[in-house]
Amino acid sequence: MKTSPSRAARAAALALMVLSFGCDSVSVRQPRTTQKVVLTANQAAPDVEAGVVSAVEIILSPGPPGSAGYAWEIASNNDKVLEQMGQLKLMPVEDASASPGATVSFFVLKTGKSVLRFVLVRPGDADAVPAATCAVTVRVTDD
Repeated sequence: MKTSPSRAARAAALALMVLSFGCDSVSVRQPRTTQKVVLTANQAAPDVEAGVVSAVEIILSPGPPGSAGYAWEIASNNDKVLEQMGQLKLMPVEDASASPGATVSFFVLKTGKSVLRFVLVRPGDADAVPAATCAVTVRVTDD
């Protein structure tokens, strides 16, 4: 038995619609609150407490003098607890001999703990020794 062209066309149209649905529906996270945390190179930071469905914005200070050509990278994050909301964004630097600061935000998905570690390295250098490091522990409660 042959399938009528109209029936096949409808099935193909339905398949295309289902496939394109995932592409068009990008969910944008809307945190209830955003907490800003400033991290300074090579200095300890106190733990941060956050609630579920909030955000934590990390502001990384510029690198130390002599770190021009280096860039901040994320070295660790528990992505089951914190979801990165975008790429690291560079911030202007006043000292031309230092690397620029950066900012990045994380959406809080669920209760737990995430240790955010950042390293200041030469981009593309797989065996790079960091010029500086930063870390902060984010503890998430039900709120």
